[in-house]
Amino acid sequence: MAKEWILNSAMNRFQLNFKRNVGPTSESIRQCVPKTIHLCGCG
Repeated sequence: MAKEWILNSAMNRFQLNFKRNVGPTSESIRQCVPKTIHLCGCG
C-alpha cells in the first residue's frame, strides 16, 4: 500500500497522469524495464 501511495503522489505531483503526459510517461517506464530478471534464491 505504501508503494502505491508514493507512486500516486509522484504521478499527481508531476502531473504525469494528465492526458498530455500519459504517452511519454508510459514510454519512459517501458525503457526502464530490465531485460532479464535474476532471482537470488533468498527465502
